[in-house]
Amino acid sequence: MNILLVCPMKDEQSGMFLQNSLIQLKHRVAYFDWRHIVEEKGVKNMNKILIDSVEQLKPELILIIKGVGITGETIKRLKEKHKTNIVGWIFDVTLGGTFIKDVPQYINMIKELDTFYTIDADAINELKKLKVNAKWLTQGCFPKIHKEPVYNSIQQRKWGTDIVFLGSVGSIHLERDKFLKRLHDEGYPYKIYGNVYYPKNQEPTWVKDHHTGYEAINEHHSLICATSKIIIGLDGWTDRKYSWSFRLYKTLCANGFYLTKYTKGMEDIFKIGEHLDTFKTEEEMVKKIDYYLTHDEERTKISQEGRNEVLLKHTLKHRLQKIIDDLPNKQKDYYIRS
Repeated sequence: MNILLVCPMKDEQSGMFLQNSLIQLKHRVAYFDWRHIVEEKGVKNMNKILIDSVEQLKPELILIIKGVGITGETIKRLKEKHKTNIVGWIFDVTLGGTFIKDVPQYINMIKELDTFYTIDADAINELKKLKVNAKWLTQGCFPKIHKEPVYNSIQQRKWGTDIVFLGSVGSIHLERDKFLKRLHDEGYPYKIYGNVYYPKNQEPTWVKDHHTGYEAINEHHSLICATSKIIIGLDGWTDRKYSWSFRLYKTLCANGFYLTKYTKGMEDIFKIGEHLDTFKTEEEMVKKIDYYLTHDEERTKISQEGRNEVLLKHTLKHRLQKIIDDLPNKQKDYYIRS
């Protein structure tokens, strides 16, 4: 199948993983980096260039990842002129802290899509009321990058630690700071890798004490997960069903032991205590950290089972195959006739 992947590519993360997963599934893939074009040429020109690109490439499937700035009118024009399926997928629960249902311009675009997938299961009914054909689809790992790395004793000493948090601080997820500060107050010598979003000169002392000054992505992320004992997970919208982040899959695939704040519905997908473990309060987090730091064999077994589970069921190839399987047969018939 000829597929146009409309997705940010410049950061060499999700877009690259999706493109290569589609190639592994034997599809032909061209990409359109909507974010980069907006930065270079503006929103209006991005929409025009997208229309021109589809006219030139004539893909059988257009897969839009997030797609902020793409208009409903653009999707309508593409559907009027081309007999292709246009599908969207978003890996965020909100857009800049605002739930999707409350962003009218984005709703105007996604309601024109044939299908719109979201990682937030609680958003499905909200979006259907707004005439969006919404379905739930969680993310997955890309084993070529998120695999358990081979490392030596020098790398173990440099990157390995008892406790690590991989993610931004000082952002819209204020509860995250509360849990990380508790670790500081308890005296744990943990590390933070990620962006810092506090106003200038307002970064708390506890962040300065633990932040490494780096953001860990791709192979570096996997190396830290594999060499550290406990990876702390603090997702932003744990009250929204199945809305955990990409970080869960990346961590488990790298054979990291993931101790994460419980997200609604997690037990439906994973076996808690077998594939990963969870906490709901600061006190429970501290208690489980103390337990797993002194139970190496159990911790290692859980991380290995978690890795096996995501490789078996939760790769991006699994997710993309689901999207393709959902396509109506008429799309394939049209391109055979053309």
